[in-house]
Amino acid sequence: MKKIKLMQIVPNLNSGGVEQGTLDLANYLAQQRIKNTIISNGGVLLPYLNKRYVSHYLNPVHSKNFFNMPFVAKKINKLIRENETNILHVRSRAPAWLLPYIFKKNLKTVSTFHNIYGHQNFLKKIYNKGMANTDRIVAISKYVAEEIEILYNIDPQKITIINRGIDTDFFTSGIEDHKNFLNFIKRHNIVDDKKIILYPGRLTEWKGQVEFLNIIEKLKDHPYFFYFVGDEKNSSYTKKLIQLIERKKLSENCKILGHLNKDDLKMMYQCSDLIISLPLKPEGFGRVVSEALSMKKIIIAHNIGGVKNQLEKLDSIYKIESREEELVERISFILKSSQEKFDNLKQLGREHVINNFSKNQMLQKYVDLYGELLN
Repeated sequence: MKKIKLMQIVPNLNSGGVEQGTLDLANYLAQQRIKNTIISNGGVLLPYLNKRYVSHYLNPVHSKNFFNMPFVAKKINKLIRENETNILHVRSRAPAWLLPYIFKKNLKTVSTFHNIYGHQNFLKKIYNKGMANTDRIVAISKYVAEEIEILYNIDPQKITIINRGIDTDFFTSGIEDHKNFLNFIKRHNIVDDKKIILYPGRLTEWKGQVEFLNIIEKLKDHPYFFYFVGDEKNSSYTKKLIQLIERKKLSENCKILGHLNKDDLKMMYQCSDLIISLPLKPEGFGRVVSEALSMKKIIIAHNIGGVKNQLEKLDSIYKIESREEELVERISFILKSSQEKFDNLKQLGREHVINNFSKNQMLQKYVDLYGELLN
């Protein structure tokens, strides 16, 4: 069996599922003493790479400037030769457009579709299809696989489904460090006299926070408190959300915590009595769902896209359509019920994630795919 000599290309190594997956795979290979390479424009995750076995090279692979691509690719070709790379894995659309300039002798290429991407515009559709010009394509869910096959006219034999995986060893129920947990509660002034409903997700239009304010309005006289957590880089949307909360006089009912690091997010999950995920359009995967289930939490989610794939073997209590009345009733039913009522469901939910959507399972499937390509 040929030895894997992997090079991953990702626009940057800042926060995000794509970036975290790149880092996780690199470090997973490093644990097996397999040297591998990442090319990116840098980012905050760099310090978390295993420096002994993972080499990182700075290169403006995030750029969509087509005129510069031959020059960027020339540097990549040099690194491919120096590292004797035999698997080149492009993780995003901009790097995929470097492929025509890459010297592919003794090289297998892989891309990962993390979503179906915006495709209404003809030029956008052409841009997205650059990801299809590889020897093998990975789709992060059954939903993504089915959609890209039709949208981009891809041979289904080229597509391998490798579900996004979450760290089930990290996302576990229970409090490990009580002092740290109490500090978190104090730092964020988490309420202790109401049921807590958590709405995790980047603060942006399609994630649905603004629309969810209608639900909060209907439940504002109940002993519930709502928290929004997620990246607030979209400052105009965050401002709009804050203004609507004030206009609807919901400041006593909900609060925006903004971005939380991984440890704080886990503690926020632990604080919560119910998790909500209601994006306005299908997600490629929707990792919040698996994280919540792994924490033995009840989550209510739109039964569409990659989320539908995660929930299809689970109880209908997790699945919701877009009707407001049904959602209000479901929230009230769950929060007014004894938590012991759902203990069995919660255990089954965690086991379901461990068996189907764990990080280690995902990483081993990537390694198996690389081995299959090389042999």
